Amino acid sequence: MPHAARNLRVCCAVLLGWLSAAPARGEILINHDGWRFPNVVTSAKEAIRISDRTPLIPGKETITKGYRRADGTHFMTYEIEGRVFGVEFDEDGKPPFEYSILDTDGDGRFESKIPHVKGNKDRAYVPQWVVDHYYAKHPELQKPAAMVQVPAPSLRTEPPPPAAATAGKKPQPPSPEALKQPAP
Repeated sequence: MPHAARNLRVCCAVLLGWLSAAPARGEILINHDGWRFPNVVTSAKEAIRISDRTPLIPGKETITKGYRRADGTHFMTYEIEGRVFGVEFDEDGKPPFEYSILDTDGDGRFESKIPHVKGNKDRAYVPQWVVDHYYAKHPELQKPAAMVQVPAPSLRTEPPPPAAATAGKKPQPPSPEALKQPAP
């Protein structure tokens, strides 16, 4: 029996080594009640950018808004035509983002959570309901054929903006010369 026990230990060690050498695979976590959406009202807005996130809509269609909470958590919302479909979170205040939440069906609940861990190829994307909403608001545009080759989905293209350099400083009032100028 000692020979059988030794063979079993060797097989277990080989199997454990094989499993640990397998590439890391991320997963998308589902919460049917929705993951908690951040409060944009109590957070400081730090950046607004316009970018092109999908080849299914012409031009730069996505508005990205960066916010920072009082606790240092940074988050970015992604919206097209006023519909927010994704949020990325950076809880430690420095790149990279730790995870994203995504409203995959347009019901207002962000039911998909995508951890951004090393080796995770899953990334957030512009859901089809957002594309459909865009073309419903713009009937003058023709929706592209279904044969369009969509690149790998991702909301991430840039690191979050640095923390405001004026944190803790009082804003300065405008100069008297600036106040004398007529409003546009």
